[in-house]
Amino acid sequence: EESKNDFNKGLLLLHSFEYDDAKEAFQAAIQKDSNEVMAYWGEAMANYRALWGLQDVDAGRAVMAKLDSTKERRLAKAENELEKDFWEGVEILYGEGTLNERNKAYANHMGTLYDKHKGNQEVAAFYALGLMWSVEGGRDAEIFGKSANVAEGILKENPQHPGALHYLIHANDDPDYAKLSKIAADQYANVA
Repeated sequence: EESKNDFNKGLLLLHSFEYDDAKEAFQAAIQKDSNEVMAYWGEAMANYRALWGLQDVDAGRAVMAKLDSTKERRLAKAENELEKDFWEGVEILYGEGTLNERNKAYANHMGTLYDKHKGNQEVAAFYALGLMWSVEGGRDAEIFGKSANVAEGILKENPQHPGALHYLIHANDDPDYAKLSKIAADQYANVA
């Protein structure tokens, strides 16, 4: 139970792009339960700042190796299909190819999970974020609009979801779209 509290704290911090603090929370969860696959997932995700084109590949791969030495062995440690599906995303993000190729592959993977795990707000949130990651340089109105729609879908069910609020702001982070995220920004200020 203690590791779950640390994981949840890390997840909330990850949604707010508080990467260093999120990493500490996930590491605390791992210390309390070294078999908690999702805590390793969170620590690896905290090394991925693709919205700004930043990724510490070595650190992410070190987290993966800390869980186990091969993809197959890491996936075998997942407790259920959802954990396995999230972990597959980490394998993509720290796999082969350029940053942009991995980002696009991750967005496609999360899109598949979005259809597979309908109603899962965390899958939807990371899909919304992954869509924005998939755009190399600048803004693609269609893809960012899709990201905003996914985030808005979460907010219909959970108006306090920090990831959905934060990602909606970034999806509309353009003078032509900024007015669309004003309400989300005000709500996010309260939630964060």
